Amino acid sequence: MPVVIDDRLLLDVLAGDVRPEVGAEMRRGGVYTTSCWYYRLGRAVLGSGEGALSRRLDVLGGEPRRAVTDALTELPDAIGILSPRVTVPVMLALRVRRQVNMLSAEALAIALLVSGSILVTTDTPLVRSGAEDLGLAYRLLRP
Repeated sequence: MPVVIDDRLLLDVLAGDVRPEVGAEMRRGGVYTTSCWYYRLGRAVLGSGEGALSRRLDVLGGEPRRAVTDALTELPDAIGILSPRVTVPVMLALRVRRQVNMLSAEALAIALLVSGSILVTTDTPLVRSGAEDLGLAYRLLRP
């Protein structure tokens, strides 16, 4: 089943540290991320170095860090990212109990569009409750 991964899992994939839960889908071509999570990772790489993603990147060092930085200019083909032309209409049509922000709406919309599940390393209550409302699988993987 295709998976939508968060920024931390995206960082790990780009650094070559692919978890089994993600690796199987990569071989089938079913790994996606959101523009929001992609952007957050980019900000962590190019930003102040004070957040959790920046600290994780610092731990990587050397070649893995360069691989992540290089991949930010053009995501590898193994990572799918859908156009806002496709996602925004679905985001606008979401009917969930709790009002969602852009990050949550985009993750939910992509999971719906690819008939997939959502994998995160940090519990995101809006995504979790929205996934429940929409009948989507949501898994929290510990870093």
